Amino acid sequence: FHGDRVGAMPKLLLASAVLASASAYQLGTPAGRAPRAAPPPRMQEAATDFGLAPGQKYGPTAPAHQVIKPWSNLETQEGVQIIKAASNDLRQPLLDDMGNDEITVSKDSIHILKHHGSYMQQNRDLKKKSDREASYQFMLRLKVPCGEVPGALYRELDELSNKYGQGDLRATTRQAFQLHGVLKGNLKTVIATIANVGSNTYGGCGDINRNVMTPAVCFPNNPAYVAAQDYSKALADLFRPMTEAFNEIWLDGEKAATVEYWQKDIAKFDLDKIRTYDNGHGIITGHPVEPIYGRTYLPKKFKMAITVPGDNSVDLYINDVGAVVIMEPDGKTVKGFNVVVGGGMGRTHRKEETFARAADHLGFVKEADFFECMKAIVAAQRDHGNREVRSSARLKYLVHTLGVDGFRSLVEKYMGKPMEPWAP
Repeated sequence: FHGDRVGAMPKLLLASAVLASASAYQLGTPAGRAPRAAPPPRMQEAATDFGLAPGQKYGPTAPAHQVIKPWSNLETQEGVQIIKAASNDLRQPLLDDMGNDEITVSKDSIHILKHHGSYMQQNRDLKKKSDREASYQFMLRLKVPCGEVPGALYRELDELSNKYGQGDLRATTRQAFQLHGVLKGNLKTVIATIANVGSNTYGGCGDINRNVMTPAVCFPNNPAYVAAQDYSKALADLFRPMTEAFNEIWLDGEKAATVEYWQKDIAKFDLDKIRTYDNGHGIITGHPVEPIYGRTYLPKKFKMAITVPGDNSVDLYINDVGAVVIMEPDGKTVKGFNVVVGGGMGRTHRKEETFARAADHLGFVKEADFFECMKAIVAAQRDHGNREVRSSARLKYLVHTLGVDGFRSLVEKYMGKPMEPWAP
C-alpha cells in the first residue's frame, strides 16, 4: 500500500505514544455498498497551461528572485503539475468523479485526491486481475500536528475503522493515523465525520506541507517543549491549503461542525494575518485564493519538524525543514530557532541522480522572524523547485544544487533581511 511507512498494530489512544524514539543527538545545545468490477481508471483531458493564475504575480514560471539552476520550469513541467494547474484549486476532476457510481476515480483525480488526504489502492494480495479490479478502496491519512489525538477523535476513528474500513488503524512515521479499506461510496461519510469531530485529512498527503512533527514525549513543565508543540501546530495551520474545495466536496459547502482541536493553542499567533502579510519581497504570490502556494502549490511533498536541543526523536535532519527551539538564559522565554533545510531519505532505485540527504544548517532566526523565515523557505521551493522531473522535485535537490550558502542567500532575498549564524 502507498503512504508513509506504517504497520498494523493494536489501536492506541495517542499517535505520539507509539512514535517515541530512544535515539537522541545533540542539536546545538467493510460495510457499505458492495463493490462491482472497475474499468481501468480514466485519464482526463490534460491541460497544457501551467502558468500563473489571473492576478498571480509570482510562481514557478515567474520567480520573485532569479537563481541559476539546470531546470527552468518554463517550457515543460511534469504531469502532476499540469493536473494541479487544471484542477481549479484542487476541485476537478475529483468533484465530478465523486458524483458517479464507479468504484474508482480517474487518474487525474488520484493526484488531486492526495491533497484531500487519500490514496486509491487495490488489494494486492489477490492473485486474479479481475479480483484486484473489483477491490479498489481508499486509504485516509489524518493531519494531526504533534501526533496529538484526543480521546473523542480516537473513539470516532475506532468506530469508523470498524464500520467503513478494514478494522484497524495504522500509526505512521510522521505521527499520524491512517485508516484503510474505505470504499468510494463511503469516502465522503468518513471524511465528513472526521472533519465534524474536530480533525481533518487535507494536507495528510499531496504537494503541500505534511504533518508537522515534534518530540513524541512532551514535558509540559518545560517551556521549550511547549513552544515546540505550539509552533508545530501554528506551522500546520499557516501552510494549510486555503481553497474551499475540501468543504465543497466533502461537507456540501458547509463549515465543519467543530473547529480543529489544536486551534485553541494557536489563537495567540493570529495566523490569518501572518499568512497574508506581504513584506514586499516575493513571498506572497498574488493568487486570489492561495497567497503562499499559488496555483500549483509545491513541486512535491514538504515535511517539517520542530524539536529542542538534545532531543532528536523526530530525526530532524531528514526533513525538508527542521527547527530547534532556542531559549533565553532564563529558560522561560523563546529566543528564536536554529533552522536546517534540505533533508530527506527518499531515492529512486537505479536512478543515481536521486539520493538520500541530511539537512544543512541554514542559520538562526529570532522568534519574531520565525514565521517569515518559514514562509520564505516555502516560497523559494515554490518558485525554484524542480517541476520538470518529479523524482528530483524535493527541496533537498534545490539545496544541493545551489549549495547551502546559495540557498541561504535566496531565502534572505525573500525575507528581506539576513539570517544570523547558527546559535550554540
